[in-house]
This record gives sequence, C-alpha cells and structure tokens, in this order.
Amino acid sequence: MTANKFLNLATSTLLSYRRYIQAGLTLCAGLGLSAIASSVAYNWEYKSMQAELQDRLDKIATDIQKDVSGNLEIIRAAGAFYSVFDGVKKPEMKTFVGSALYRHPSLKAIAWLPRFSGSPQFMTEEIALSLDLTANRLALENATKRQEIIATDRQKLPSENHPGVFVFLPIFSPTYPGDTADFPENLAATEPENLKGFAFGILLVDAIVKSALQENQLNFVNVYLQDAMAPESEKFLAFYEAKTKRIITDENIKNQLQLGERAYCPDGSSCTRIINIENRRWLLQLRLTPEYINPLNFGRSLTVLIFGIVLTFAATIYLMCLLDYTEKIEKVAGERTAKSQELEQTLQELQQTQAQLIQQEKMSSLGLLVAGVAHEVNNPINFIYGNIHHAREYTRDLLELIELYQKHYLYPPLEISQHLRNIEFDFLCDDLPEVLSSMKIGAERIVQIVQSLRNFSRLDESEMKPVNIHEGIDSTLLILQSRLKATADRPPIEIVKNYSNLPLVECYAGQLNQVFMNILANAIDALESYNLDRGPKAAKANPIAIAITTEYSIPDKIIVRISDNGPGMAENVKKRLFDPFFTTKPVGKGTGLGLSISYKIVVEKHKGMLRCDSTPGLGTEFSIEIPLRQEVRQAVPFVSRKISEAA
Repeated sequence: MTANKFLNLATSTLLSYRRYIQAGLTLCAGLGLSAIASSVAYNWEYKSMQAELQDRLDKIATDIQKDVSGNLEIIRAAGAFYSVFDGVKKPEMKTFVGSALYRHPSLKAIAWLPRFSGSPQFMTEEIALSLDLTANRLALENATKRQEIIATDRQKLPSENHPGVFVFLPIFSPTYPGDTADFPENLAATEPENLKGFAFGILLVDAIVKSALQENQLNFVNVYLQDAMAPESEKFLAFYEAKTKRIITDENIKNQLQLGERAYCPDGSSCTRIINIENRRWLLQLRLTPEYINPLNFGRSLTVLIFGIVLTFAATIYLMCLLDYTEKIEKVAGERTAKSQELEQTLQELQQTQAQLIQQEKMSSLGLLVAGVAHEVNNPINFIYGNIHHAREYTRDLLELIELYQKHYLYPPLEISQHLRNIEFDFLCDDLPEVLSSMKIGAERIVQIVQSLRNFSRLDESEMKPVNIHEGIDSTLLILQSRLKATADRPPIEIVKNYSNLPLVECYAGQLNQVFMNILANAIDALESYNLDRGPKAAKANPIAIAITTEYSIPDKIIVRISDNGPGMAENVKKRLFDPFFTTKPVGKGTGLGLSISYKIVVEKHKGMLRCDSTPGLGTEFSIEIPLRQEVRQAVPFVSRKISEAA
C-alpha cells in the first residue's frame, strides 16, 4: 500500500513538473549535441592546424636544405676552380667569389686554405679572414681522410656576433698518365701528401634561417634549430621568436625566453625534421606559443558551440512557451469538455426528470383516480353497510310478526294462502337472512377494497409519517390481485408472505407503495414470460410464486425482500438494471423508468439501499433496506402481523 502511494505521489509530481522535465531534457540534449559538434569542429580545426604546421615545417626544412645545398655547390665549384687552375690570382678569384656571395647571402665567405710543401702542419695563420682554425684541425684531417666536404659544429666569428658553420673541401693534386714516377708505389694520388689545400666556406646560421622564413608566415609559432651531432652544451644553432619576429643566435638570450610547447604533426613526428648538412645532422623543430594554443584561435569550434548553445536556449524557450500554450489549450479543452459533460449530464437529468415527472404524473393521476373512485364508492357503500344491520333487524322483526299471525290465525283467507304458496314463503323466510348476511360480507369486502385503495394512494399523507409497511404491501397486492389470478395461459401466481414484527417506519408511504408496485409488476411480467417459455409440465412441477419477506435489522433498519422463482437475469442486464430508460420488455410494454424511479425513491429520498441478486435459472431477489427514522425521534411501537401467511 505504501509503495502504491509513493508511486502515485511520484507520478503526480512528475506530471506536475512535466513541462520543466521536457525543457530540461531538451536543454541537456541541445547542450550535449552542441558540445559534440564543437568537439568535432575542434578536432577538425586541430588536425587542420597540425597539417598546416606540417606543411610549414616541410617548407622551412626544404628551404634550409636548398640554401645549404646551394652553398655547398658553390664551395665545390670553388674547389674545382682551385684544383684545375694552379696559377689563379686573387683578382680572378675575387670576381668568382663576389658573384657567388652576392647570390647566396647565407654564404659569408669562400677562401683557399693552401698547404705548404714539406710541412705536415696547416698554415692557418695566413688565411685572409684572420681565422684561427687550430681548433678545427680534426675536421681538416677528417676531410682529408674521407676526401669529401666536412662541416663543423657551431663556430663563432671573431669579427661579428654571428655564429657560423665552417665547411672544408680537400683539394688534391691531379695525376696524369706518365706522372706516377713522382709518387711512391704504395702512395695513391689522393694521399695527404698530394693535398694541395682546402676550399673553405663559412655558412651563417641566422642568414640561413632568415632566408627560409621569408616566404613562411609563422604566427605564434617559434622555430628552434639545433645541431643533433654536437655535444649537449653546443647543440643550439638558432631560435626564431614569432612574437618579436627576430632570429636569436645567442644562447644566453635564448635561455631567458620561453621556447613554447612541443607541436605534434599528423605524421607523428612531433613537428621535427632532420636536415642533412653533409656529415652533420641539424634538427628543426616548431614550438607553439600560448597565443597559438589560445581557444580564440579555434574560431569555428567556438562558433559552433556558441551557436549550438544559443539555438538550444532558443529551442528550450520556444518549447516552454509551446508547452505553456499547450497546457492552456488543454485547460480550456478540459473546461469545455467538463462543461460539455456537465451539459450532457444536465440534459440526461432533464430527460430523466421529465420522464420521471411524466411517470409520477401518471402515478399521481392514477392515485387521484383511485382516491376519487374510493371516495365516491366509500359514501354509498358506507350507507349500505351501515343500514344492513338495521335491515336484518327489521326483517327479523317482520318475520317474527308473521310467525305470530300464523300461530294465532291458523286458517287464513284463501287469497292469503294462495299468495304464500306463490312466493314460497317458507323458503323466503329461510333465505332472506342468508341474503342479508351475504350483502354484509360483500359490503365488508368493498369497504376493505376502498380502504386498500386509499392506503395505496395516500393522498392525505404527502409528508413523511410513521406507517405500517405491511399495509402498503397488502394494498399493492390487492390492486394487483387481478394479475395474480389464473388465466387461460398460466396458473395463478402464488404469493408467500413471510412477515416479521416490524415497527412503524418513517417514510413517504405513497412513494414506497410505488416501489412495491414496480418491483411486483416486473416480477409478474417475468413469471408470465417464463411460464410460457418452459411449457405446461415444468409449470406444474414448479409453480410460479412470489415471496415477500420482511425483517427487522437491529438497531434501526427494516428489510423487505421480494423474490421470485423465475428465469433470473444475466450479469450484463443486472449491471444496467437501474439505468433510466433501460428495459428488456418488448416495445410498448415498458418505459424503463420503473426501477430507476424506485432506486431514487429508496436511495435518495429514504437514504436506504436497493439491491438486486439474481442468478440465471434460479430467480431474482430485490432487497429494500430503509432506516426506521430519518431523524432521531421517540421509539415507535411495534405492529404485530401474522408470519408466513399465504395469500
């Protein structure tokens, strides 16, 4: 029971907050979809930015590689120039180098580093750039051994605060057929002893980076270049700061800056590229600044999110307005439906009232007719009934007088004797008292009928008064006596009375008699139809009968049961038994108002109960339960009646 109450309470609460729940679900769904759409847009933007970063990284790496490769080709060309022409003067060399430097800004200088014959040392003191290459002896030896270009790690030029990279290309003396006699058998033409010198070039790191970044607009993206093969403390080459758009080659300044967060490209390389500088490997990285990671840069995702939120709130507000409007419409529709139902119910009640008034008018007319007939018959019958006694006395006196005449006049005249024989005087003397007795019995019967008619009509008792219920039942049976007698189609209907000692009951006697009349008349109709359907043999084995039982239910109720042994009724008929205008009788034989009016009289006017118990094939019983008093009054005396009296 508690669970049902809780469930009902929860259901009513949910229904009362229905529109808020729907609006909340719509809001949550809209915000969720907006977040999902924004996340999809963010992922798309992020991948697009990653792809853009990868393209820029590839472009920068390619430009650096092209620039460095072009510089190396110039150095190779210079080396070939020195290798072929031994007597090259400085003016010719200066013309060649000047043209190359002009076209390659990142190439700081090209020089010839000769080797003095007979000396195992490199004469670095006489280089025109005044560089001390002592620290690069290992690079020169590696270039000689490997016979290819060798690039050094980061070098600082003494005259400028720009780091650079030294490139050495060994140049060997060419050998010709027939010149092998000048060399030992075990000495190849490219041995160090044949070394003429080195083509020497200086590459400026900041110029290389600047040249690569000219055609690449890097907004909020830093570029970090380092030598992957150098020691940890010497790895730094250059750093491009996007915020100030400057290229930093001073490591001390670089250490004071924020390099930015590591970027991730779609290829999974962390936006890192390796640039091959002959024997060295440079590492190029892109670093993201906080401005680049700023959510404002993800404009599409933010637009989608804001648009989704605005659209969600607009849809929620519209839904709230729509639900509010729907609720108002439902309220108006409910009110109109209630009014329509009320009008329909009022119309039905008016129809029922009209029919009941017609029925009551008929009953009232019948009551007036019965009362009028009873009144008109009552006066003459009282005159007759009141004089019968005197007529008997007078007749007895006359007969006694005649007997005295016969006693004292034994021989009357012939004419008198003849007349006595003609009128059969002896028979007349015996039959006349009997005739007067029969007239008295008939008058008494007429008086009883008139009294029953007056009891049934009760025109003088329109108010609620204590009455004898048994008198009302008997009066009703007397009026229906003609229908209880045997006819050509059926035997008489037996009435079995089981009366208890009942007190006087406060009621509307005339209306209650109408209830008895309706129930008994319906029982007689059902028994007549049942008797025709079952045949004469069954009718003789089980005679049709109506039983009337009265009971006193302590403390303050009486019960009248009227039952028959007819066919009974089905459950669907019993459910509609007291509905107005419902009848199972043929058209023209019933209005369907009798039991409906009876129900209203018993239940509404007398605060009682009217029930019907019926089983198909076993008969029907109506129970009328009425309170003894409608108000608290003094006790009413009992009226004694015979019990189990058969009519």
